[in-house]
Amino acid sequence: MPNLTILDHIPSAFLSISHREIKELFDTPTLIYLKGEKHPALFISILLHGNEYSGLQIMQEILKKYQTTDGYKLPRGIWLFIGNVDAAQMGVRLRDGQIDFNRAWPGTPEPDSDTAILIQEVMDRITQDELFASIDLHNNTGQNPPYGCISVVNEKNKYLSSFFNHIAMVFQSPKGVSTMAFDDICPAITLECSTPGNEPAKKRAFELIDDLMHMDHFPEKPLPVHDLQLVKNSATININADVTFCFEDEEYSDTLGYDLTLVKNFDHHNFTLLEKNEIFAYSKVAKPFLVISPDGQDITDEIIQNDNGNISLKKALMPAMISMDKKIVLQDCLCYLLEDY
Repeated sequence: MPNLTILDHIPSAFLSISHREIKELFDTPTLIYLKGEKHPALFISILLHGNEYSGLQIMQEILKKYQTTDGYKLPRGIWLFIGNVDAAQMGVRLRDGQIDFNRAWPGTPEPDSDTAILIQEVMDRITQDELFASIDLHNNTGQNPPYGCISVVNEKNKYLSSFFNHIAMVFQSPKGVSTMAFDDICPAITLECSTPGNEPAKKRAFELIDDLMHMDHFPEKPLPVHDLQLVKNSATININADVTFCFEDEEYSDTLGYDLTLVKNFDHHNFTLLEKNEIFAYSKVAKPFLVISPDGQDITDEIIQNDNGNISLKKALMPAMISMDKKIVLQDCLCYLLEDY
């Protein structure tokens, strides 16, 4: 079982290190408290997925802004959790056989796993005092705009979302996600910062965190309706375990050896409507997909239609988080399907 390291300072080398070098500084998952002028503190988590490194770069820029000759002069205290350092060193989402660090928070279906026990130690420590907000920094592997994910729709979470972008996703699954653990504790959001290293998305996240460090309180009047479009996760598409698959974008001579072929540039459908009957895959098997509702029900036959191998939706829905990384598709999912909240 990995041990949680707890620190009250951060090494200066943190400001320039890459995610692949993170274990040179932090050999195990590490929780750091950095004092600031305002209270309560922000909680910020990075590298819950080892190959999603924008969060590391964003926090490096935040700390550089407030660096002094003898440390940091932060406008607000920060709890910083540096998650899956083993996977980060390898440049992968998670190591083979690991529990996903963003499926191990309170509410996880595997509360007795080593990772969940470590995460519970994080929660026990940071919730000893009030928190101002929780920010979990992530990336996508496919082409997505920057957007926020919230699990509770209230005015503070809506403001958090609108500070980042004009669209946000409401979700209730999968269970064990960091943001859901803070439902009854403080405002909380997952910031999906497009692909790793994406500069415009990093700038938005930097500005949001910087604003939160200076704010005395959240706005008290309701967020204007036109400032934010909320969409909700209505289904998750997985590829059945025994189905071989490929993307038309891959470099190979033909697709004859695969059960399922996803159309070229499939990830360009992220946050755009995939119309009813619009073909997005070709299949040699009757049921290449398993579609799961937020409450865990199999709704494949309600969502997917197979017309002589041409795969399409039975109703128009908006895909999000489409991954073009085959390993991540198998570890997580192909995509989520959204509709207006």
